[in-house]
Amino acid sequence: MPGPVLVAALGALIVGLDAAVNIAFPAISAAFEVPPTSIQWIVVTYMVTFAVVLIPAGRLGDRVGHARVFRGGLALTGVAHLLCGFAPAWAWLLAARVLQGVGAALVMASTPALVTLATGPGRRGRALGRVGLATSLGAVVGPLGGGVLVGALGWRVVYLGRLPLVLLGLALCGTLPGIGTSSVDPRLNVAPLPRSARDRVERRTLVVANAAHLLSWVALFAVWLLVPYYLIDRRGLPAGLAGLLFAIGPLAQASAGPLGGRLADRGAVRWIAPLGLAVLGLGLWLTGQLDDATSPARIAVALGLGGLGSGLFIVANMHYVMAALSPSRQGVAGGLVVLMRTVGVVVGASVMSGVYAARLSAHAELGESGAVAAAFTDTFFVAAALAGVATLLALLPLRREPPDLSAAL
Repeated sequence: MPGPVLVAALGALIVGLDAAVNIAFPAISAAFEVPPTSIQWIVVTYMVTFAVVLIPAGRLGDRVGHARVFRGGLALTGVAHLLCGFAPAWAWLLAARVLQGVGAALVMASTPALVTLATGPGRRGRALGRVGLATSLGAVVGPLGGGVLVGALGWRVVYLGRLPLVLLGLALCGTLPGIGTSSVDPRLNVAPLPRSARDRVERRTLVVANAAHLLSWVALFAVWLLVPYYLIDRRGLPAGLAGLLFAIGPLAQASAGPLGGRLADRGAVRWIAPLGLAVLGLGLWLTGQLDDATSPARIAVALGLGGLGSGLFIVANMHYVMAALSPSRQGVAGGLVVLMRTVGVVVGASVMSGVYAARLSAHAELGESGAVAAAFTDTFFVAAALAGVATLLALLPLRREPPDLSAAL
C-alpha cells in the first residue's frame, strides 16, 4: 500500500471511530447532568461544523497542498480529543466538539485528493476502496469497542483512547509528498476538451453523481432509524444478537469497498455505480418485507445486500467524481463527495422520520402493532424507490473517461 494511501486510510479510520461517542451518550448525560433531549447537541455541533468546513477545506488543499491540510487537520483533531476528554463542563465539551468538526473536515476533505493524486488509474479504485474500508470499519468498531471501554474506563476514553492513533498518523505524515497544486505543472492540467466545454462536463458530472450519492444516504438512513426498533422491540431479540445482526450491514459495506475499487480499476466504474445502487434498493425492499416471523438468516441477507450495494456504489462514485476533475480541483471534488454523505444523513433523518410518522398515522386503524408493521414496510418502500431514482441517475452517460491524473505529479 503506497504511503499516502496508508496515511489517508488511518485518518479516515480516526474520524470514523467517532461513532463510539454514541454509545457514551448515557454516561455523558449522567456526568454533566444533561437530559437526553439535550444530548443531540453533541452531534449537532460536530456535524454542522463538519459540513460547513468541508468545501473550504478542499479549496484550501487545492491552494496550499493536501498533505499540509491533512496534517493540520490531524493535529487539530488530536487537540480537540484532548479538550473533549478533559472537558470540565458541558459547554466546554460542546466547544471542543466544534473544534473537532473543523479538524475532521480538514482530514476528510484532503483524504480523497491524497489518494487520487498519489495513485495511477490502474490502482486508484483499490486505493479508494481501502480508504472506504477504513471509514466503514471505524463505524463498526467504534460502537462495539466503545461500549466495552466506556463500561470499564468511563466516557472520556472515547476521546482520549484515539490519541495514540492520532500521534501515529502525525508520525506517518512525514512520508507524504507535497501533494497539491504547488507541486503540479499547470501545463499538465489541460484536458483534451476546451475549457468551457470541460467546465460544462464537470458541472453535469458533479451534479448528477453527487445527487445520486445524496439520495443513497437518504435511503440508507431508513435502516439506521428503524431496524434497531424492529430487532429489539418487535422481535424481542437480546441486545447482543440484535447488535450482531445490525452490524452485518456496515460489515458488508466495508468489505464491498475494496471489491468495488478493484472492479473500477478494471474499467467497470460506469456499471458498478448503478449496480451497487440497484443492489442497495433490493436490500431496502427486502428489509421492508421483514415481519414478526422472519428468520435471522433472511434478516442477515436483507441487511447484507443493503450494505453490499452501498459499499460498491460509494467507492465507484468517488472514483468517478474524483477522476472527472483536474488535479488542481481534487480538494473541492473530495469535499463534495464527503459533504453529500453528511447532508444525506441529515436529510435522511428528517425525511425517513417524517415518512414513518405519516404512515404510522395513516395505518392507525390497524392497531398499534399493525400500524408499526405497515409503516415499517411503507417507509422502506419509499427508501427503495429513492435508491431506484439514484440508480437511474447513475446510468446517465455524462462524459468520456478522463486523462490520468497521476501524470501531473
